[in-house]
Amino acid sequence: MNRKILALVSVILTFAMLFSFAGCNSEPEEETTTTQKVKTVLPADITSSVNEEGETITMTDYTPEQLEANSDKIFAYFLAQSEELKTAKAAVRINLSKGITKAKDAEDNDIPFSDNDNLNAAVKTLSKYMLITGAENENPQSFVGTEKGQVVVFDSETEYGEKSLAEVLPLQHLATLTRAEVKSATCKDEGPLRTITITLKDAAAPATIEKLYSMGNKEEILAELATAKDYMVVSGDPVLSYDNCQMIVTVNIETDEITAIEYIKRIDVATSVVGAGTLAGLAETPVNFRYESFLKYELDRTDPNAPVAAE
Repeated sequence: MNRKILALVSVILTFAMLFSFAGCNSEPEEETTTTQKVKTVLPADITSSVNEEGETITMTDYTPEQLEANSDKIFAYFLAQSEELKTAKAAVRINLSKGITKAKDAEDNDIPFSDNDNLNAAVKTLSKYMLITGAENENPQSFVGTEKGQVVVFDSETEYGEKSLAEVLPLQHLATLTRAEVKSATCKDEGPLRTITITLKDAAAPATIEKLYSMGNKEEILAELATAKDYMVVSGDPVLSYDNCQMIVTVNIETDEITAIEYIKRIDVATSVVGAGTLAGLAETPVNFRYESFLKYELDRTDPNAPVAAE
C-alpha cells in the first residue's frame, strides 16, 4: 500500500516539475506602450444651408449660449497656437488676390455700381486691373533660413536676405486681437487638417482690419481706384462699410501647428467719380462697389538643409 502511495506521489511531483519548467521557459509578454500626441478636441463646426427664399439656415443643436462658449474655446485655442509662430522656422509663400464686385444691401441683394451703363462697364474693368494673377505678377516667396524664427525672402527685385517671421506675418497684431472683436469662431476637422474660421464683428472690423494690415483701408482703396485714372477719378470721400471680414486658419491636427493663415476683407464702398479719358464728359456720379482682398500666408516647415533619410 505504501508503495502505491509513493508511486502516486512521484507521478504528481513529476508533473509539477514539468509545469514548473514550462513556466520558466515561457517568456512574459512584452508590454507595448506607444506615446502618441492626443489631438486637441474642439467643438465641431456648424453646418448651414440655403432655403428656397435664399435665406441661410443654420443646422445645429447648439443653443446661443453654447455657440458663444464654443467660440470662446476655439478662439483661445487659436491664440495659443499663434504664439508658437513667434519661434517657428518655416518657409512662407504669400498669395494675394483682390477685386471689385457689387456691394450688398441689408437683405444681401446686389446694389448696382451706378445708374450709368458706361461707368458700370468701366468699374467691371477696374476689377481686372486689381486682380493679382499670372506669372507676370508673382508674389514674393520665402524659404527656410538657418536660425529659429528666420526666413529667407527672395523675389525678382531683391537679393537673398534673412527676415524674422514677425516681419513676414502680422504676428504682433494677432497678439492684440481680442474676443470682443470676434463675432464667432468655428472649427472643422477633415483628415489631418483643422480649419478655424474667425469672423470679425462688423462694427469692430475697421479698427481690427487696420491693425492686421500695414495700410489703412481707405488709403488702400483710393490707391486701387487710382489705377483707373484713365477713365474715372474719385471726387467724393469714400464711405466704407465692413461685411463678414474673416481669418481662415489651417492647423495640422497632430502637431497643433498653424500651416496657413488667410485674411479676408470685404468692404462696401460708397463714393462718387467724374469721367476721364474715354469717359470724359461724365458728370459727377455716385458709385457703389464691394472691395475684396484675400491675403494668404502658407507655411512650409520642412527644412531643406535637413539630412534626407536613406531608403
